[in-house]
Amino acid sequence: MPSTGLRLPRQLTSFIGRGRELRDLKELLEHSRLLTLTGPGGSGKTRLGLELAAEVASGCPDGAYFVALAPVGDPDLVLSSIAQGIGLRDAGDRPLLDRLHKHLETARVLLLLDNFEHLIASAPMVAAILRATAELKIVVTSRAPLHVSGEQEFEVPPLQVPDQRFTTVAAVAGCESARRGHGPGLPGPQPHRER
Repeated sequence: MPSTGLRLPRQLTSFIGRGRELRDLKELLEHSRLLTLTGPGGSGKTRLGLELAAEVASGCPDGAYFVALAPVGDPDLVLSSIAQGIGLRDAGDRPLLDRLHKHLETARVLLLLDNFEHLIASAPMVAAILRATAELKIVVTSRAPLHVSGEQEFEVPPLQVPDQRFTTVAAVAGCESARRGHGPGLPGPQPHRER
């Protein structure tokens, strides 16, 4: 597989907070080939996964790829979504799983499979790809773990929100959720108004 670099979406905002979680995830990924970031919707799994992928991409000379699975409605389409995400063209009559195995068997690649929760039925196929490859690493974001052998789950904690009983400007400014402009009971960024 030729070196292809990063195929990760560019982020339009800076990464704020989550330094501890990012360090923990990098350490887990050193010892695991399947790392699943779990948590409720809106907890920051995708953003954390993208930051992780960007930081470890230098150790993946054959590429780091983002595969958006939210629009995929059928678990049987996960393999074709992965193939499309890594640029594997449809060629011949060999089964897609076999072609993915061959394409990735010695590649040092990171796959970020985003929003996997509605496709859990295809988790055994993801595990089969890992078993057939030597260096592939997969990071999954999902509301639920895949429950396959070798999976390392990391529960993404919610961002800290200040206790509203003791809220001061300094307390709010010190919370990650406030710096990001959201959180329960906290208004988002307000438009500037002329007076």
